[in-house]
Amino acid sequence: MTTKLPLVLVALSLAASVQALSFGPIHHELLQVLSFAAALLVIERHAKRSGLLFFYFHGLTLVIGLSWLHLSMTRYGGMPQALSAAALLGFCAYLALFGTAAYVIYRRAVLRGWVGSDLGAGLCFGGLWGIFELLRASLFTGFPWLSVGYAHVDGVLSHWAAWVGVYGISALAICVSLWLAALRRGKRPLLIALAALVLISMLLQHNWVKAIGQPLRSLLMQTNVSQLQKFDVARLLEQQDRLVKMLLQAQVDLSVSPETAWISPWAHSPTESREKLLSALQQQGGVLALGMPLGRDIEFGETLPVRSNSLVLMQAQGQWLGRYDKRHLVPFGEFVPPGFRWFVDQMHIPLGDFERGKGPPPVHPVAGRLVGFNICYEDLFPETIAMQVQQGAHILVNASNLAWFGDSHALHQHLQISRMRSLELQRPMLRATNTGATAAIAADGQVLAKLPHLSEEVLISSVQPTHGMTPFARYGLGGTLMLLGAMLVLALCLARFEASSGGGIKIEP
Repeated sequence: MTTKLPLVLVALSLAASVQALSFGPIHHELLQVLSFAAALLVIERHAKRSGLLFFYFHGLTLVIGLSWLHLSMTRYGGMPQALSAAALLGFCAYLALFGTAAYVIYRRAVLRGWVGSDLGAGLCFGGLWGIFELLRASLFTGFPWLSVGYAHVDGVLSHWAAWVGVYGISALAICVSLWLAALRRGKRPLLIALAALVLISMLLQHNWVKAIGQPLRSLLMQTNVSQLQKFDVARLLEQQDRLVKMLLQAQVDLSVSPETAWISPWAHSPTESREKLLSALQQQGGVLALGMPLGRDIEFGETLPVRSNSLVLMQAQGQWLGRYDKRHLVPFGEFVPPGFRWFVDQMHIPLGDFERGKGPPPVHPVAGRLVGFNICYEDLFPETIAMQVQQGAHILVNASNLAWFGDSHALHQHLQISRMRSLELQRPMLRATNTGATAAIAADGQVLAKLPHLSEEVLISSVQPTHGMTPFARYGLGGTLMLLGAMLVLALCLARFEASSGGGIKIEP
């Protein structure tokens, strides 16, 4: 049975819209699996066009979910609307190739008889999806935003996070989606499989860590500086005075500013502003993690030109305790990919030509605890954050500036990402952002406190440091790859068993 193409595209567009909403602001796991299952039901009725239709569905999901990129390029970059729209479509088409490749290979496996029943088909498609999500996270600096697993941060599959990470959850979610779509062909085996997966997920709940020491009291600054004003030299003193006032609002162990909140290199900042900040820090008595651009040297007389997007740790006496240099740089925003200078020239914004931080990401002692810092979308890369836990980090801290994206879905989505890192590693996460979402997250991924978006205020909170390692913290992506491999092998074994016994519920070609 087939349906006219316009109606098919309408149905897939609706499914893509719901799929995109599952990542934020609504972020519900049922929206993800049900909309994906609905899309599969529509697509399988058009076998000859299934690859193209899946590409349309998956690509449109990404376009809707990442539409905030268009906002940043036009409102703040001054790029023409048409060029920005074309760039967004092209970028999302590239990202959609990974998921589509997984679908096409899965369909080929079905047609060649490598996969027998719907039970094995779900395992096959899920395993392939996880592999291609890993590729999307790795190739050309990687961009795993909107990985399917993030929609499940509050769902039953979240119990897998400490074992196999977000990409393993993605694989299981796609498997569940296909099983739901196939229920109309035979309920009993698939319902048993779904129930078994839920039961296993519940049994996987385990606290791998222990509380260590006293809670860390923190002050997280949300400066709410418009991106149109952030690099305005005339407002430099005003922005720096704002940080000083925020710093004085409470005595805490650790204060954190947003990314590049101090927009000038320290040695080239006004003497008056530096003295005010150091005086305020001395009155407060804690440690300040201050976001600023830096040269190569750690001392106050750092060299120019600016080399890194950094967080500097400053003590009450004005001493620098260390620095963290961003390692995952944003293409077009912090470095220019080869061959794309013409594109960057279309955006009239102050783009940095930064260098990546060198070596493994360090951890820093703060008030007797070890803290692992990351900047902006670096917490999108779980294997990197896991390295800080391997080095002993008790607490994670993210400093971001999402003012480029207004009050869009990006703010909700980034909070989802940070929560998933806490689930994977069972570490609390502190988030200090320019416009939102500034939040304190517990080691179980729950948000302890959060500021409203686009507000100028501070969040004073306490989080409990933890010690110990989850399987994901210890082995990184090793556990993920084991799960994906096991899903594919089990799918092949099921096909052979069903072929020899004549059992199983066959898939419609």
